[in-house]
Amino acid sequence: MGAQAAAEIRAGGRFGRLPPGADLPRAGALRITPLPPNFRLSSVTLSHAASGLGPSCFDVDHDAWHRVLTLPHAGALTITVHEPAPEPAPEPESLAVTWGRTPGEEADAAAIRRQVRHALALDEDLSGLYAAIAGETGLAWIAEGGHGRLLRSPTVWEDLVRALAATNASLARTRTMLAELTDRFGARGPAGERAFPEPAAVARAVADEGPEILRDQAGWGYRAGPLALLAQRVDAGTLDVESWRPNAPPASPASLASPRLSDDEIAAAIRALPGFGPVSADLMLGLLGRPRGLALDTWARARVGEVADLSGPADDRTIRARYARFGPWAGTVCWLEITRGWTEW
Repeated sequence: MGAQAAAEIRAGGRFGRLPPGADLPRAGALRITPLPPNFRLSSVTLSHAASGLGPSCFDVDHDAWHRVLTLPHAGALTITVHEPAPEPAPEPESLAVTWGRTPGEEADAAAIRRQVRHALALDEDLSGLYAAIAGETGLAWIAEGGHGRLLRSPTVWEDLVRALAATNASLARTRTMLAELTDRFGARGPAGERAFPEPAAVARAVADEGPEILRDQAGWGYRAGPLALLAQRVDAGTLDVESWRPNAPPASPASLASPRLSDDEIAAAIRALPGFGPVSADLMLGLLGRPRGLALDTWARARVGEVADLSGPADDRTIRARYARFGPWAGTVCWLEITRGWTEW
């Protein structure tokens, strides 16, 4: 998937399918501030392939991110996020968020702010990463460019489904599976946009028609069983994946007394899910605001070999040795090195 994503990004234009409603005349707007130092929208939205997977799209030529959100009153709504042109007078850096119809409640604007800040990891503390690479002249570009934030989905549920769809699949195949799931089970907005489906919608469809609806009609093949089980467990409340974020609010008063899981415990919990393995767990740690694992697949090994000027793909032992000095941030530094060209066009 990595090679395909890199090729599409370098080709310019739209990375992903433009959601309906993104081209409507602007009817609503807000600004999001403060931003982290040296923040660049593209360094987050192109941090991995997520921005090119529905219901999300990044316009490389115009540096604009389009995303369908689920709001408490307006329901499914396509928003566009971009960095505004500098004002004549100095003003705090901000992001401009616009949309094509006006949500009728203040709660919707608050939800937009909250979901955009979360998706762009605006409140994530990267001081540990920058401390780990301090003095590494060849990596100075990471802190100088504000790199290290990974684009997230509004929910951990969605990120897990995306990781499942990406396992042993090409970018085109992953995109098709997620588009089918969204188009079939996602809430529909007035402009025709579809939000990413809630676990309840998927679980209900499986209960009514069996996992065949995912396997055959939505095209998920052998992944249908793991997806159905994940949706059922999350919907029933027997698996609280949203609590895996380090600063997630407690799901209930009873969970206040529950100890927060460590990174290793979270990785083990992900690997225990049907259909998920070590690479998925490594990827998910970063999306959960935790130090990312190395996530060594064929493409990553080949890219490390290129970055390290080897004659071929790097083996796992060589990769671990190369990044060991960065401690828990080894996987993040590795990923930033092998995807550096994605955000520089």
